[in-house]
Amino acid sequence: MEILNDAHMVEQLRLGNKEAFEAVFKKYYKLLNVSAFYILQDEMEAEDTVQGFFVDLWERQLYTNINSSLKAYLTTAIRNRCLKKVESESRAQKKLIDYKYTLTEIEEEEEAPLPEIYPEKILADLSMQRMQAFTLVHYENKKYKDAALEMGISINSLKTHLKLAVKTLKAGLKSAK
Repeated sequence: MEILNDAHMVEQLRLGNKEAFEAVFKKYYKLLNVSAFYILQDEMEAEDTVQGFFVDLWERQLYTNINSSLKAYLTTAIRNRCLKKVESESRAQKKLIDYKYTLTEIEEEEEAPLPEIYPEKILADLSMQRMQAFTLVHYENKKYKDAALEMGISINSLKTHLKLAVKTLKAGLKSAK
């Protein structure tokens, strides 16, 4: 299928044309990845964000919201998702700092010496997304689907983050002994 311009692609998307969606993906995927990377400074998170956006664009029919330039809509949507993710990570970082503070208070109150394992240091080695994935699934007992939806990533990306988080935590505990 030959799609000539963005306006025609949007028109075809509204008709449910999957080839038009593929054309939009091929045309804008790299640009959106670069835009996401510029904000997130993490290649894997940038790719997850862009892929998640394209899934939502098609499944939730977000293309019906396009009233202006296709390129402007896509870049704005990615920028907003990335900024939301950065804000979420900063909130998670604040929670981690509060958690570390709580651990410090508890350690000061305890009289019995503890083994020299510092969980806050091991947790600090995790990226924000890995820590968030680990917290949602293992502490808040959320299902993979719910945790992935809350983080705005695919279930497979969530599983990858969990696997890498567990690997990092195991390595940290082994080296702390």
